[in-house]
Amino acid sequence: MNVSTTNPDTTQDQRAAERLQMLYSVHELLKQVEAEGLKINTILPEVLKMAAQQLDASDGSIIVVNSDLEIEHVWFTHGNPTETFIDDIMSHGLAGWVIRTQRPYVISDTCNDEHWLPRPGHVTTTEPWSVICTPFMSRKRAIGALTIHKPGASQFDDQDLSLLTAISNQAAITIENARLLEQSRRQLRVTDLLFEASKVINSSLDINEIMKLLLAQMNDLLNAEAISIALVDYQTNELVYRVAEGIGSDKIIGLSLPSNQGISGWVMEHNKALLVADAANDERFSVQADQRTGHPTRAMICAPIHSKGNVLGTVQAINPTKKTFTRQDLDLLVNLANIASSAIANAQQFARTQAAEARYTGLFQDSIDPILLTDLNGRIVEANERAFEFFSYTRNELLGKVIADLHPQDTQLPTAQNIKTNEVKHFFSQAVTSCKSFIHVEVYVKCTLFNDGELLQWIHHDISQQIELETMRDDLTAMLFHDLQSPLGNVISSLELMRYEVHDEIALSILDIATRSSHRLQTLIRSLLDINQLEAGHPVRTQEAVSVGSLFEYVWEVEQPNLQRRNIILNQEFAADTPQLLVDEDMIRRVLINLVDNAIKHSRTSQQITLSAKRENDKQLLICISDQGVGIPAEFRTKIFEKFQRVNKEGSSKGLGLGLAFCRLAVEAHGGRIWVDDAPGGGARFCFTLPITQV
Repeated sequence: MNVSTTNPDTTQDQRAAERLQMLYSVHELLKQVEAEGLKINTILPEVLKMAAQQLDASDGSIIVVNSDLEIEHVWFTHGNPTETFIDDIMSHGLAGWVIRTQRPYVISDTCNDEHWLPRPGHVTTTEPWSVICTPFMSRKRAIGALTIHKPGASQFDDQDLSLLTAISNQAAITIENARLLEQSRRQLRVTDLLFEASKVINSSLDINEIMKLLLAQMNDLLNAEAISIALVDYQTNELVYRVAEGIGSDKIIGLSLPSNQGISGWVMEHNKALLVADAANDERFSVQADQRTGHPTRAMICAPIHSKGNVLGTVQAINPTKKTFTRQDLDLLVNLANIASSAIANAQQFARTQAAEARYTGLFQDSIDPILLTDLNGRIVEANERAFEFFSYTRNELLGKVIADLHPQDTQLPTAQNIKTNEVKHFFSQAVTSCKSFIHVEVYVKCTLFNDGELLQWIHHDISQQIELETMRDDLTAMLFHDLQSPLGNVISSLELMRYEVHDEIALSILDIATRSSHRLQTLIRSLLDINQLEAGHPVRTQEAVSVGSLFEYVWEVEQPNLQRRNIILNQEFAADTPQLLVDEDMIRRVLINLVDNAIKHSRTSQQITLSAKRENDKQLLICISDQGVGIPAEFRTKIFEKFQRVNKEGSSKGLGLGLAFCRLAVEAHGGRIWVDDAPGGGARFCFTLPITQV
């Protein structure tokens, strides 16, 4: 009887040869796969099938991850596990542990190992199995894991581990190359689409068209159930959904949400992109959009649309049609948002510019004043309808003319070089019409932007009626001078003669009142005459040395009856060595009378008025008249020195508003200046300067 025996060494050699042959087969398979195009969805099932056959196993899985350890590809021999189960594998399952530690692992009995997660509904949930898992290593980084399952306990030994490690090492390079090739192809496709998106989006200035084009490009790149764009309404500080595609798009357009609420509000407030894998459990999530559309949001990616530091709005995609949104999806959304940012900002600026131009055009055409637009050389390029009517030219006749053609030849018109930015030049002139008639105008000129160019805007305001009124007023004043002065002189002379013939005290008192009133009327007429002379530029007729004391004493004598009647005290303050003034005595007397009379009118009984004088400098003396009345409001302190201007306050005295105008003209004719401010003790203080005699 022959007994055959088996040599253990021969068995080991055979197994080694078989494994070597198997590795060669793996190598040839991978070469064939590479030759056919490196499609990762083809590589994974072949590698898993071959590994399971060599280890005499019936079940297994492959997981491939990116650099952030996010799952990119999953392949199971039997069935498709749930997304939750796959996430659990990465967080606290065997494959996740192997990938994180970059170390292989063998489970002898799945019933007694903490790394094993039984797949729901699978036989491994009730029986002990053996499991072996090895990492795919590439460039010192785990890019995934290969897991093989086998029924029964302790089914794998060290040689099985070595074999699966060898298979994993060979497959890792091919898988990494396939993954990188897939990423490169996708990135190339993304780049092409971004380029096309950029061309299309930037080809329009219609903001709604831009946003619709943007969403169309997103649909080609992102697999999402719905995509939308919301822009900020700065008046209400809300995000308003302007365009949308996908489920619920017809209902979400027009929805307004506070800009500090929801995931989009958070993105806007922080100016950061955001990926939310589980919207329902995110505290930032707002259900308002879901309530309006009737579709729940499971996951969401959102990116800000911003320009020059300002957030214009947000773009968001919800509910990926694939497993989950990835970081790549968010990066793509950010790239699309960045492309759209400048286009939307330009479109918004264009819309604002158009609105501003529309408002300007409306004001331009509706103005009751003729408006001309000229280039910087003064050639007329545009005009409103009122201008054609005012200058009596047709459109073709007026456009192309030079602005100087519409004014007398000796008119000095401002040029573009003389007009500063935001400055308005103002002058008076006459407009020359097509029929050579002259119209008095007040002209305002400034630089303005129109149709992306800088122009000069000329507004002509017709003041011919105002000039006519001024002429009538001057004629009336002249009548007062010439027609009243002569008879008034006769009245004063007659009153002086009567004084010598009347001896009754009562009659003399009445006669004194009539004389004083006549003198005041004569003073007013002289002031009116002086106003006309001074406005015409005539110099002060005579100037002589006059002491301040004599001027103040004259004022006291004239105003004494008024002061006594109101029980008002007139104080005089000036030094004994106060220099003499070089002035027209009669004119300055009337200035002082006007100012003191004005102070009396605005003072209450038993108050005080102070006349003071002191040296201002080596050439001028400062004279002030202070009262204790109500004072002059700041907004009237310049206006009251103009002709026919008065402080319109309740209880103020009536008058023509010529007294202070005369005072200003008289003081300025002497080379001085006059102003009003607050008196130290309350009330008004009128001050003016006059020249002093030079020793």
